[in-house]
Amino acid sequence: MNNKLSEIWRSYPYLNFLTVGLLLVAALGVLSSAAILVTTGIGGEFGRPLCFDNACIKKFIELYDQSFLILTATLNLLVGVATIGGIIVALMSFLNSANATALTNHISHFSIFQSYVTLEISKRNRISATSVDTFVWYNLIFSNSRTGKISISNEYCSIISALNNEISLSNEQARTAVQGSFRYMPHQRRIIDALACLGIALTHQPRNEFYEIEDQVFALISSLNKSFCYSDKVPSLLKRHYV
Repeated sequence: MNNKLSEIWRSYPYLNFLTVGLLLVAALGVLSSAAILVTTGIGGEFGRPLCFDNACIKKFIELYDQSFLILTATLNLLVGVATIGGIIVALMSFLNSANATALTNHISHFSIFQSYVTLEISKRNRISATSVDTFVWYNLIFSNSRTGKISISNEYCSIISALNNEISLSNEQARTAVQGSFRYMPHQRRIIDALACLGIALTHQPRNEFYEIEDQVFALISSLNKSFCYSDKVPSLLKRHYV
């Protein structure tokens, strides 16, 4: 029991201030009441003979009613402050429990996400697990996961849209290019930069090699979005029409 109480005091330091406040209020009320009692008694009431009949009790209460009033007010104040303190303790306990639950859910959700990405990468021979930073990718999608919210971030949607813009640009360049004039090196640079925002690191490769890697990376992104990004606001990746 003592260890439990010590743990509570350490967890909620403000309880020390609450306790000190209660003691001060109690002390002030008792001392004030006692001072009035003694002052009134010194005025001649202490010389009266001891009497317990109804008239004496009534007279005693009338003489010391202000002293009793202070004691009653002090008791009411103590009860009120103690009640408020109990509510605060309950609220803080709830918040701490909610935060602990949110952190546990965050860790569990990230673990599932990481396992899924690892499994999907193992199905694709052109992607290296070391080139995908699942921590960056996860935090980008679920930026508020630590607080218990797993809604899709607007930033992630913007990055996917930016990647689509690069695909669309390359599709247009390939469509309008004279035979053999499609410049794949600038295309690679743009795609590499866009994927880096997701935590996916690619390097320049020969044209056909990069196309195969790019195909598997896009398939990985699409697969993950379908599994974890249930929101309609996450755009689907465009089809590639460039080679």
